[in-house]
Amino acid sequence: MAKAPTAKRYAEALFELARARQAEEAWAEALSGARDVLSEPTAVLYFSEPRISRERKLEAVALLAEGYDRLIVNFLGLLVTRQATSLLPDIVSAYGALLNESAGRIQASVATAAPLSDQQRTRLTAWLAAALDKVVALDVRMAPEIIGGMIVRVGDQVIDGSVRSRLDALRRQLAHGSLA
Repeated sequence: MAKAPTAKRYAEALFELARARQAEEAWAEALSGARDVLSEPTAVLYFSEPRISRERKLEAVALLAEGYDRLIVNFLGLLVTRQATSLLPDIVSAYGALLNESAGRIQASVATAAPLSDQQRTRLTAWLAAALDKVVALDVRMAPEIIGGMIVRVGDQVIDGSVRSRLDALRRQLAHGSLA
């Protein structure tokens, strides 16, 4: 039996199609938008409901992706048909990595407890660019569970400035009686 395509393989195929149309950046935005819409709790429930016909789900995808390139709409329909919409966040991430690699950028994933202002994004991007001596592309997502601060991931490096990790460290110190 053939192994199901992974998120990376989907992303590679999408990237090649986008490159052929010279629309790599536009497709990245469209895929991110589709990810955001399809990860909404209502959409997750709708597309996972077995009593809703495949045709109705495909119609819904066509409406949600109105204005997107026809190949993206078809791809989203394929994910719905294969019940694989949960792969979309990983596909978007892999696509972004391919896009950044082709543009000579490095991807930095940032998890924050609260939304970043434009000024904060600009300052963080400049700080990371100076520290890494590379052009940096930020992928910011909300993670309320970190309570405050942020966690920055660049490749294998992690900078954890979250309140959650500081509280965990304090809890460990208190448990071992080593506050002095």
